[in-house]
Amino acid sequence: MMIQVDGRSIRVQSRSFKAEFEGATLTSFSSAKTGTEFCRGENSGFPMEFYFAHGDTLGEDKHQEVVVKSLSDIAARVILVGNDSDRELFLRLDPETGDLCVRPSGHCSRRGLASIRWNIAFAQEAALILPCVNGILVEADASQAQDGFPKNDRFPWPYRWNAQLVIAAQDGCSMMIHSEDSAFKFKALNLSRNQGLTTLGFESEQPGPVWDNRAAGGVEWRLNIYDGDWRTPADRYRRWMEESYDLLTKRRYRPEWVEGIDFCVCWASADAALLDALSKIHPPSKTLIHLSQWRTSAYDVDYPDYFPTEEAKTYLAKANAMGFKVMPHFNYFACYEKHPFYQKVRDWQIRSAYRNDPQGWYWPPKTHDYTRMGYIHPGLSLWRRTLIDAVREACSGLQAPAAFIDQTLCTWNTDNGFVENMNTVEGMRQLQEEFVAIQPDIVIAGEGLNEISFQRECFAQAHIHDGWGDLSHHHIDAAHSICSYLWKGHTRLVGYYHLRPGEKDADIGVEVYRRMGAIPTLICNDAQLIQSDQPIVRKLLECIGR
Repeated sequence: MMIQVDGRSIRVQSRSFKAEFEGATLTSFSSAKTGTEFCRGENSGFPMEFYFAHGDTLGEDKHQEVVVKSLSDIAARVILVGNDSDRELFLRLDPETGDLCVRPSGHCSRRGLASIRWNIAFAQEAALILPCVNGILVEADASQAQDGFPKNDRFPWPYRWNAQLVIAAQDGCSMMIHSEDSAFKFKALNLSRNQGLTTLGFESEQPGPVWDNRAAGGVEWRLNIYDGDWRTPADRYRRWMEESYDLLTKRRYRPEWVEGIDFCVCWASADAALLDALSKIHPPSKTLIHLSQWRTSAYDVDYPDYFPTEEAKTYLAKANAMGFKVMPHFNYFACYEKHPFYQKVRDWQIRSAYRNDPQGWYWPPKTHDYTRMGYIHPGLSLWRRTLIDAVREACSGLQAPAAFIDQTLCTWNTDNGFVENMNTVEGMRQLQEEFVAIQPDIVIAGEGLNEISFQRECFAQAHIHDGWGDLSHHHIDAAHSICSYLWKGHTRLVGYYHLRPGEKDADIGVEVYRRMGAIPTLICNDAQLIQSDQPIVRKLLECIGR
């Protein structure tokens, strides 16, 4: 293992790879065993960019100079200094793992600095597997590149970049870039595609407020190459999560019925006739139901009030007697604007990190006549205890075995970055930890999933990347099971949309979720359509293996 410096060039030799840098640009990263190349040296762009709150970047600075220094046999430093910026790339080899560890950092004269981005330009032959929005594949073949999907995008961690890793696969070996940060530091993954060439930017995002910020860094990225397909590096990351997050202990008190679930119904109303219809197509004991219409208030109105209707009480009593597992719908941080409690918590409403806008459902500049909810920072203990008490009381009264807590994926960087010394990721985690400590017998489910929220959730609804409109076959091609694989044995995904009888893209929705590794899921509130001869029902049952 060795790092050698020659002028502005750096050569790195480890047990499993060879790497070459020109300044801060990674020009080559290849397998020491097979010579398989994962990076491209040409058309690689600028290696270290500053990303600002307005969405623009600073690449090469005026009168910039590049200095490369050898620090030891296993460490080096690249310094980029210009008129208005100072950037550093610190490199080291980890003697235990053989990883190349890279830490970008820097400062500039301009305020509003949100992150520093280190770019890696990948070889066109490498397929990229991104644990973003529940699993995305950027294929190596030219057909998908011509189609332009997935398009250029920025995935904040953990909201859309669900686990802090990326895997490139080619010719029977894999490259993984990952972080082992367990301190809830915000990050982002930037996807840039141009004429079949893909570049990924690994960002160290600074906690809000960022308007006066002029420095960025603090995240170390680890690079290595592995024999075998993408599962080999994914297994390493699974082991790291198992140990770092103490997952075995967190699974200890889960009820046995969780593992038996193999069919799900989402967005259900409290219509008892639906239970009879469902029992005829699949065993109730293996069926999970997300109950969204059960409160005396309309959907997404009057939060944090959670009072069941008489119909909901009858529905839960019948469902429990039949063996169904029902999850009433709650929300983890939404407070109805007209609710009196909003006046107590409005000062802790989340504000966007880059514009300082109040965040909420149908908040300005958007308006809506039906509902308007403010998103309250989950670091606020007043909010957490109010919600936890409401969820416990409702579940106890209904004898519900599980609680579905909506929007748990919404853990953003915010302008009001820390509340009670917690960012939104820590606040959401604390909410779950407090709930489980008080009520360990109630199963938690959520919307979306990431490496923090999955720790206490048994089930989670999964979105499809760019899936809010109509689906096409490119959604199938881009779906990947990386996230389901990472959560395997701990948390399982269920469907969210495009799964209704008669829906024009339901066939595509079923296939995308199958590739994603989600539990077969049906969305239907018409008992007459819940029949085994319905096309979508038949397809879902085939996915189960019946």
